[in-house]
Amino acid sequence: MPVPLSPSAEARAFLADPANRNCWEFNASELPTMRADALTEAEACAPALAARHGVTLDWEDVAGIRSLLITPESWDGKAQLLYLYGGSFIMGSPLEDLFISSTLAARTGLQVVSPAYALAPEYPFPAGLNNALSVALALRPCAIAGESAGGNLALSVTRELLAKGIDLRGVALLSPAADMSPQFDPSDAPDDPTLHIPLVEEMPGIYAPGTDPFDPRLSPLYGSFGPEWPPCLITTGTRDRFVGICAQLARAMRASGGYADLRLWDGMWHVFEYYEAIPEAAASLAEIADFLNAHVGTC
Repeated sequence: MPVPLSPSAEARAFLADPANRNCWEFNASELPTMRADALTEAEACAPALAARHGVTLDWEDVAGIRSLLITPESWDGKAQLLYLYGGSFIMGSPLEDLFISSTLAARTGLQVVSPAYALAPEYPFPAGLNNALSVALALRPCAIAGESAGGNLALSVTRELLAKGIDLRGVALLSPAADMSPQFDPSDAPDDPTLHIPLVEEMPGIYAPGTDPFDPRLSPLYGSFGPEWPPCLITTGTRDRFVGICAQLARAMRASGGYADLRLWDGMWHVFEYYEAIPEAAASLAEIADFLNAHVGTC
């Protein structure tokens, strides 16, 4: 697929660089080193990011789960956003998504709480979901946001909270991995430079071995939606391997009487908001913050 002309020069350069094509395949023996390297890099960048966005970073146990609290100067001491990072359920940490979470904290005035939920394969489904739900029940946040695997968890946590009579003001989902079933064929999806097809195909078995792939807790797309659902913003791109899933999710929400705002970015790939050097990332995060500001209000 040729590089489209409409994205920014930075995005076009990213797409044209072969070094940005993720061809990594799952190897359990490599995970500890990959996680450690990613965390080391994130820790080095964190102070500058926090200073630039005017937020403080603190670690605290919430419901027994180590969590990063990202607090903007304008925080009112009450309103919180639960943020769930991505990483295919096997990678990721609160610090690695700090560009996204600190931007949202600065632009919304919400304290962002990002729990270090359990990762597979050491802790398979539903360990990570249970961690995220425990934190949500302890916080009772105004809103929830998540990207990729974190978007999957955000959907499932929202459904669990609603079942317990706990309302949310809004949900923001960045390229959510809402369908882990065989119904989703990644080979039919766009040419995404950051999601390698074999990894996408292997992930359900690594994350949730022996689980019914249509279980709504694993594949939230197949759960019920209704007018009781909070307003939802979904962002994706025309190159996102999950763009079809995002479209189906928005349709399912609307068909059940819910509010779903699907934002499709031309030429963008899976969770492009993660890439700080891409102007579209900041632009999309600004729109997400505007959505949260409009719906959270005085929580």
